Amino acid sequence: MTTAPDHAIIAGPAPRRHAAVLLLVLLAVAVAGFAFRGVTAPRDAAAPEDVFSAERAAASVAPVVAVSRPMGSAENDSAHEELAAQLSALGFEIETQEGIGTRVLDGEASAGYVRNLVATRPGTDPTGTVVLASHIDSVPGAPGAADAGVGLAVILETARALGPETLRNDLVILLVDGEERGLLGSDAYLAGPGQELTAPVVVLNHEARGISGRPLVTRASGPMHAVIGSSPSPEFESFTDALFGIIPNYTDFSSYRDAGWWGMDMAIIDEAWAYHSAQDDAAHLDDGTLQHYGELTLALTRDLGDRDLGALQDRADEHPVQTTAPWGVVQVPPLVMTVLGLLAPLAVLAAMLVRRRRMEVTLPGAVVGAVVGLLVLVGGVLAAFQLWSATAAATPEMLSQSMGEPVRAELFLLAEMLAAAAVVTAGWVVARLLISRAAVLLGAALVVTTLLAVLGVSSPTLGSSMILPATIAALGTLLAALLPPVTGLVARVLAVLPTGWMLGIQLSALAEFGIASAAGGLAGTALIGLGAAGPLLLGSFQARSGDLPTGRADGRLSRRAAEHRGRAHSAPGARPARRPHRLLLPVLPAVLALGLAIGGTAWTLASPEPTQERVVAHVDGGTGETTWEVSGSTDWGRALDGASATSDLAVPAVSVQGSAEAPQEISIEAPRDASALTLEASGGLLTAVAVDGVAVESAEGLERVTVHGVRAGQAVRMTVTVPAGAELMLRETSFDPTLATGWVAPGDDVSLVQPRMEVSIAVPR
Repeated sequence: MTTAPDHAIIAGPAPRRHAAVLLLVLLAVAVAGFAFRGVTAPRDAAAPEDVFSAERAAASVAPVVAVSRPMGSAENDSAHEELAAQLSALGFEIETQEGIGTRVLDGEASAGYVRNLVATRPGTDPTGTVVLASHIDSVPGAPGAADAGVGLAVILETARALGPETLRNDLVILLVDGEERGLLGSDAYLAGPGQELTAPVVVLNHEARGISGRPLVTRASGPMHAVIGSSPSPEFESFTDALFGIIPNYTDFSSYRDAGWWGMDMAIIDEAWAYHSAQDDAAHLDDGTLQHYGELTLALTRDLGDRDLGALQDRADEHPVQTTAPWGVVQVPPLVMTVLGLLAPLAVLAAMLVRRRRMEVTLPGAVVGAVVGLLVLVGGVLAAFQLWSATAAATPEMLSQSMGEPVRAELFLLAEMLAAAAVVTAGWVVARLLISRAAVLLGAALVVTTLLAVLGVSSPTLGSSMILPATIAALGTLLAALLPPVTGLVARVLAVLPTGWMLGIQLSALAEFGIASAAGGLAGTALIGLGAAGPLLLGSFQARSGDLPTGRADGRLSRRAAEHRGRAHSAPGARPARRPHRLLLPVLPAVLALGLAIGGTAWTLASPEPTQERVVAHVDGGTGETTWEVSGSTDWGRALDGASATSDLAVPAVSVQGSAEAPQEISIEAPRDASALTLEASGGLLTAVAVDGVAVESAEGLERVTVHGVRAGQAVRMTVTVPAGAELMLRETSFDPTLATGWVAPGDDVSLVQPRMEVSIAVPR
């Protein structure tokens, strides 16, 4: 009987096959995560009466979303009447609330004349109130089939599918006005009739930023974690809720949550290039998205409508960190999430010490690996961001005016990932000239898990989707260092599953969020997930000499380690790790990324969708002097941009009463429908502001005040104190620039985004 030499134990193809198995499992689970985020097949009008039908929903809202309907317009009035008629036919009590809504943000105030539609169906034994909410108005020039016509369609079809039977709890359908101009309708409702609802109040608010994609819950308040499981294949990430606290995005849900209501804010976000444009129409809205949205709302409404809402109070103080799993939404207490975040780097460090004892890695080598990992993480995100920024700057005409998104983003998203892959490849090749494979992977994992640990301590909700997979991967890394090959492989396969799932659903969601909006988010998410899971590729035993320390950064090897390495180098098929020619490897993904960026640009420019342009006619109300300002993405826009003319237009009639030292009453009569009146003072702040007797609260003073939804011939009375010596200017904004002299109509290849005309006059004092 002969004894195999030591290198026979560490050589051989089994661990390499294990790595291939892990990569295949990771890919398969990621694909499953992508597939999970699909939408439901739309149901036609022949569907049973008690189920949601996208075809019926689209038909119910078709008269409303045929044209844009900004507040203060005749189209808004028609939409209001159409919706009221349909809800009345479904057995709801109808009320129109008219009033003035106000909101102050960053020194600017918005006020507006709103007409909210409130439809009520009392419950049989109410324990609270369920509110289905959306907004009626759209921005000028956009039919708003998605924003927020999709919400109107979902609510109408949900009300129909519920049938005439009364629910246990009161049901209110709240369709507000003025959302697009500062959440004015919701604020007006909350200041008035909203205070009379039976508490607790639970609202399902419906919004849209795109025209397709999987509807998701973006924010929640109150004990909605006890309810969300009643919806079909629910999806919610605490990350998005926390993100709303950072980015300046608002919906009516902001007002409802501030008022103490419980509920959920729901939205669709894919294909945001159509947001606030003429392409946000019924023809572009995805039927599957509408169906999925409706099924989500219908299931939640049925649950909330028959539930004892008061009993939810017992769970109102719970604020779990939530993330989406294949079987539903996982809920983890924040403290547990913090502990898990701290556990991950400790597990990686323990695995590092175990492998150090085997002389697979040294501490100096791990430090180099950590530095390389951090540089790769930062460099990968920056490379992805810079590639898109350069592409967008080179061809701005392919971008939407509202969101900066291309019509076709798929190739750009792939280019972002390949740009990050080029940085990863470069970092890997350089690091492997210095340190072992184990040092690279363990060092990078230590950096990533440490960053997540910091996030777990500072804001567990922001790390909701990443901390759990990273912790499980770290524990798998430790087990793989302790267990024999076969058992270790099982542990590694199980440990890589959450990472694959996270990558699948998060990359899919970020792809819907958009190439411009995500700002390198896809690359960052992939690098964090793969960085934490990378050490799982290390087996329980070394497979080849390349796994052993080879460079100076690994420190001086002990005599035993040197002998071990010498035996390994004599193993069949063993090759040294130092191969400078591998520095050429990053060239391939870099070239592919550049090629995809160029190809994506050409593909987007070839899209049949018209190019978006912004156009503003600036008119001096005193002289009629008119200057045209156009974004200039097309020949038409470049020709009109900067053109000047003289317009003969009706201007707002202004009268001022009161002395300059005291609050003055300024009366303004608007000459056009759906207009906005903006008052501002040069050299000071406006104080003691009121609109038709409604105070606009601001302790610091206001730079400007805008009143929206003004109709032709309507007199607006504003009370304001103006600083001594300041000049007061009034700007009327309306949405028909064709009235100004010099207008040239664009062709069908141009889509105007919120076109407007601004008439400015000095207010006499």
